Amino acid sequence: MENSYLTPEELKSTSFGLTLVNITQNDPDILNMAIAAAVSEAKSYLRAKYDVGKIFAARGGDRHDLLLEHCKSIALWYVMRRSNADILFEKAERYYTEAVKWLKLVAGVDETGKTIAPDLPLLETSDGQPIIKIRMGSRPKLEHDF
Repeated sequence: MENSYLTPEELKSTSFGLTLVNITQNDPDILNMAIAAAVSEAKSYLRAKYDVGKIFAARGGDRHDLLLEHCKSIALWYVMRRSNADILFEKAERYYTEAVKWLKLVAGVDETGKTIAPDLPLLETSDGQPIIKIRMGSRPKLEHDF
Protein backbone atom coordinates (compact mmCIF):
# COMPACT_ATOMS: atom_id res chain seq x y z
CA MET A 1 0.00 0.00 0.00
CA GLU A 2 3.00 2.31 0.24
CA ASN A 3 2.75 5.31 -2.04
CA SER A 4 6.12 6.21 -3.49
CA TYR A 5 5.15 9.86 -4.20
CA LEU A 6 5.38 10.52 -0.47
CA THR A 7 7.03 8.16 1.99
CA PRO A 8 6.36 7.66 5.71
CA GLU A 9 9.91 8.85 6.46
CA GLU A 10 9.10 12.22 4.84
CA LEU A 11 6.27 12.80 7.29
CA LYS A 12 8.89 13.29 9.98
CA SER A 13 9.37 16.81 8.60
CA THR A 14 5.80 17.64 9.68
CA SER A 15 5.97 16.26 13.21
CA PHE A 16 8.47 14.78 15.61
CA GLY A 17 9.17 11.19 14.66
CA LEU A 18 8.48 10.05 18.21
CA THR A 19 5.06 11.71 18.09
CA LEU A 20 4.19 9.80 14.93
CA VAL A 21 5.45 6.55 16.48
CA ASN A 22 3.31 7.13 19.56
CA ILE A 23 0.16 8.05 17.67
CA THR A 24 0.48 5.19 15.20
CA GLN A 25 1.75 2.77 17.83
CA ASN A 26 4.62 2.14 15.42
CA ASP A 27 2.25 0.61 12.84
CA PRO A 28 3.57 1.54 9.36
CA ASP A 29 0.21 0.67 7.80
CA ILE A 30 -1.38 3.66 9.55
CA LEU A 31 1.12 6.06 7.96
CA ASN A 32 0.74 4.39 4.57
CA MET A 33 -3.06 4.64 4.75
CA ALA A 34 -2.84 8.32 5.73
CA ILE A 35 -0.47 9.01 2.84
CA ALA A 36 -2.69 7.15 0.36
CA ALA A 37 -5.72 9.12 1.54
CA ALA A 38 -3.81 12.42 1.34
CA VAL A 39 -2.59 11.78 -2.20
CA SER A 40 -6.07 10.65 -3.22
CA GLU A 41 -7.59 13.82 -1.77
CA ALA A 42 -5.04 16.03 -3.55
CA LYS A 43 -5.71 14.21 -6.83
CA SER A 44 -9.45 14.78 -6.44
CA TYR A 45 -8.91 18.55 -6.45
CA LEU A 46 -6.41 18.57 -9.30
CA ARG A 47 -7.81 15.89 -11.62
CA ALA A 48 -10.13 18.11 -13.68
CA LYS A 49 -7.36 20.45 -14.80
CA TYR A 50 -3.97 18.82 -14.23
CA ASP A 51 -2.30 15.61 -15.32
CA VAL A 52 -2.33 13.83 -11.95
CA GLY A 53 -0.67 10.80 -13.51
CA LYS A 54 2.43 12.86 -14.30
CA ILE A 55 2.29 14.90 -11.12
CA PHE A 56 2.11 11.96 -8.73
CA ALA A 57 4.49 9.80 -10.76
CA ALA A 58 7.26 12.30 -9.99
CA ARG A 59 9.91 11.19 -7.50
CA GLY A 60 12.51 12.90 -5.36
CA GLY A 61 13.50 16.38 -6.50
CA ASP A 62 11.16 16.22 -9.51
CA ARG A 63 8.12 16.64 -7.26
CA HIS A 64 6.39 20.02 -6.92
CA ASP A 65 7.70 21.23 -3.55
CA LEU A 66 4.60 23.05 -2.36
CA LEU A 67 2.21 20.31 -3.45
CA LEU A 68 4.41 17.80 -1.62
CA GLU A 69 4.24 19.87 1.58
CA HIS A 70 0.47 20.14 1.30
CA CYS A 71 0.20 16.37 0.83
CA LYS A 72 2.28 15.96 3.99
CA SER A 73 -0.07 18.29 5.89
CA ILE A 74 -3.11 16.37 4.73
CA ALA A 75 -1.48 13.03 5.65
CA LEU A 76 -0.53 14.45 9.06
CA TRP A 77 -4.16 15.42 9.57
CA TYR A 78 -5.28 11.85 8.91
CA VAL A 79 -2.69 10.56 11.39
CA MET A 80 -3.42 13.18 14.06
CA ARG A 81 -7.12 12.32 14.13
CA ARG A 82 -6.01 9.35 16.24
CA SER A 83 -4.42 11.66 18.82
CA ASN A 84 -6.04 13.03 21.94
CA ALA A 85 -3.51 15.83 22.32
CA ASP A 86 -5.57 18.94 21.60
CA ILE A 87 -2.65 21.18 20.70
CA LEU A 88 -1.33 18.74 18.12
CA PHE A 89 -4.82 18.18 16.79
CA GLU A 90 -5.51 21.92 16.38
CA LYS A 91 -2.18 22.46 14.64
CA ALA A 92 -2.75 19.53 12.27
CA GLU A 93 -6.28 20.77 11.59
CA ARG A 94 -4.96 24.24 10.71
CA TYR A 95 -2.36 22.74 8.33
CA TYR A 96 -5.02 20.55 6.75
CA THR A 97 -7.36 23.52 6.25
CA GLU A 98 -4.60 25.55 4.62
CA ALA A 99 -3.66 22.64 2.34
CA VAL A 100 -7.25 22.19 1.18
CA LYS A 101 -7.62 25.95 0.66
CA TRP A 102 -4.52 25.90 -1.59
CA LEU A 103 -5.79 22.88 -3.54
CA LYS A 104 -9.14 24.60 -4.11
CA LEU A 105 -7.37 27.72 -5.42
CA VAL A 106 -5.28 25.58 -7.78
CA ALA A 107 -8.34 23.66 -8.96
CA GLY A 108 -10.29 26.90 -9.47
CA VAL A 109 -13.12 25.80 -7.17
CA ASP A 110 -12.46 28.26 -4.34
CA GLU A 111 -15.61 29.95 -3.02
CA THR A 112 -14.12 33.37 -3.83
CA GLY A 113 -13.72 32.52 -7.52
CA LYS A 114 -9.98 33.19 -7.31
CA THR A 115 -7.45 30.82 -8.77
CA ILE A 116 -3.70 30.35 -8.76
CA ALA A 117 -1.52 28.60 -11.30
CA PRO A 118 1.33 26.52 -9.89
CA ASP A 119 3.90 25.01 -12.19
CA LEU A 120 2.10 21.68 -12.65
CA PRO A 121 1.64 19.77 -15.92
CA LEU A 122 -1.75 20.40 -17.52
CA LEU A 123 -3.91 17.69 -19.02
CA GLU A 124 -3.06 17.07 -22.67
CA THR A 125 -4.84 15.72 -25.71
CA SER A 126 -3.49 12.58 -27.39
CA ASP A 127 -1.37 14.78 -29.71
CA GLY A 128 0.28 16.60 -26.79
CA GLN A 129 -1.72 19.83 -26.88
CA PRO A 130 -2.78 21.23 -23.49
CA ILE A 131 -6.46 21.00 -22.65
CA ILE A 132 -7.52 24.46 -21.57
CA LYS A 133 -10.99 24.86 -20.19
CA ILE A 134 -12.38 28.32 -20.70
CA ARG A 135 -15.53 29.63 -19.13
CA MET A 136 -17.12 32.55 -20.93
CA GLY A 137 -20.10 34.67 -20.20
CA SER A 138 -21.36 38.18 -19.89
CA ARG A 139 -23.15 40.33 -17.45
CA PRO A 140 -26.93 40.50 -17.66
CA LYS A 141 -28.16 43.05 -20.19
CA LEU A 142 -28.72 46.45 -18.61
CA GLU A 143 -32.10 47.88 -19.50
CA HIS A 144 -33.26 51.38 -18.67
CA ASP A 145 -36.87 52.38 -18.32
CA PHE A 146 -37.35 55.91 -19.75
